[in-house]
Amino acid sequence: MTKPQIEKSIITDWIYEINKPIFFCVLVLIAIGLFISLTINPGTSRYLNNNLFSYFNIQALYLLSGFIIFILFSFINYERISSISIFVFIILIVVLFLTLIYGVEIKGSKRWINLKYFTIMPIELIKPFYCIVLAAILNNPSLRNSFRSYALSFSIYALMASILVFQPDISQLFLVSAIYFSSIFMSGFSIIVLASIIFVGGIFFVFIYLFNFNVQNRINAFLAPNDYDATQTELSLQAIKQGGFIGVGPGNGVLKNKIPEANSDYIFSVIAEEYGLLGCLIILAIFFIISYQGFRKIYSSNNHFIQISLFTLIIYFCLQALIHIGVNIRLLPTTGITLPFISYGGSSVIGMSITCGLILLLSKNRHS
Repeated sequence: MTKPQIEKSIITDWIYEINKPIFFCVLVLIAIGLFISLTINPGTSRYLNNNLFSYFNIQALYLLSGFIIFILFSFINYERISSISIFVFIILIVVLFLTLIYGVEIKGSKRWINLKYFTIMPIELIKPFYCIVLAAILNNPSLRNSFRSYALSFSIYALMASILVFQPDISQLFLVSAIYFSSIFMSGFSIIVLASIIFVGGIFFVFIYLFNFNVQNRINAFLAPNDYDATQTELSLQAIKQGGFIGVGPGNGVLKNKIPEANSDYIFSVIAEEYGLLGCLIILAIFFIISYQGFRKIYSSNNHFIQISLFTLIIYFCLQALIHIGVNIRLLPTTGITLPFISYGGSSVIGMSITCGLILLLSKNRHS
């Protein structure tokens, strides 16, 4: 008699099927974010009352919650991911709209909802579901490659863009626009559609520049730093130069004591100062590996829904990191975009955890 075959468990199947380089790269990013939170001076944050362990504990709680969400999303039934994403997306769109009415105003923008014990930034949570919703629309058999699919996807984009303009949050608008364009690109667009999107988008962003003082000031400061206050970017560049190849050592940097948002908007400069070029290259390598593994899956897959979803998720994830780094090294105007898993902030960590959980789910070996 032959021995009965041992049935594989859910955990065993999961371990066998997941893209392990992506999984371990996300773990490394979470570990880096946790370690960096120990060396940031909490006095630079307006929320934490100069308590090092409060800062570390809060960020550790965010990252632990993010890790659990990352794992849970990678276990979701692939067949149900579209319906789940559409349902959650609708709820979050309503919450995003409510920021205009009940949002907490910080620095002239209403981007946060106060839930008594913590605040959330809805746009950070909605973006990964937005990627899936767009893929579901553009891959729908009854709508695919038709005017209706483009009209519906553009209507959703226009709704989100309008809310972000009224908040205002132009940096997030740029990311949402990149997600939308990426999905159209992967859907098999026509030249007419592409030209129309570029033309309308160009006019829209020129309009924003002319009528939004904050955007105008940031772009002008980037183009003519001698005529505007560019203290943050100058300090950022000084910190990067000070770091050299191996850095000044953990906790020994001075940038975090001078810039109010060093723990979020300028965290890459803090890393460059304390861990040098070597630390920066390690972080860039991690994002490169995630994007490379994701694009390999896109290339080998015959499933158009997976191709669109993965492409937009990876573009969004890596573009956010590149924008953050570009601002820190003064290749881009100041945006307020965070570095995934490393910058301080609960909404950002949770949003990126959902994003990477979806990437891990869609890049499994059994999905073709």
